[in-house]
Amino acid sequence: MNTYTDAHLEHYADRFIALRLARHGVNLAQYLANVERFERLALEPEPLLPAQHAAALRLWQQQDTGLAEQPATPLESTPDWDWRDLLDQWRDEVAQSERELDQLSQRNGAYVEPMRHHRHNRGMSRGNANFERKQARKGA
Repeated sequence: MNTYTDAHLEHYADRFIALRLARHGVNLAQYLANVERFERLALEPEPLLPAQHAAALRLWQQQDTGLAEQPATPLESTPDWDWRDLLDQWRDEVAQSERELDQLSQRNGAYVEPMRHHRHNRGMSRGNANFERKQARKGA
């Protein structure tokens, strides 16, 4: 049995937990005995949970094993669509979106949508802004 310093033990114990090596069936003592070997094990996928393992076995059992006679099927089946048609359709959509963008105005190359409202009141430009409330004037 080896004796480890507290700092060494804390560092590798935290690393053991972070790498989730317990999921691979390794305990901390085994990990400390051969750190390099078990850190390589952490790169492999975790084993399946029991429910996942049972589901995988059911799926494998349902699949054909290849021992049964296969019906004669043509090796090449022609698809109902052609990739060239999809490419043409995509080009048409891009051209239409570019036509829509051309209708917008530009400033320094960026498309700008015109504003439909004004930011300031017209009276503000002349310097006669009135911040009093109308009801307050009536009572005074």
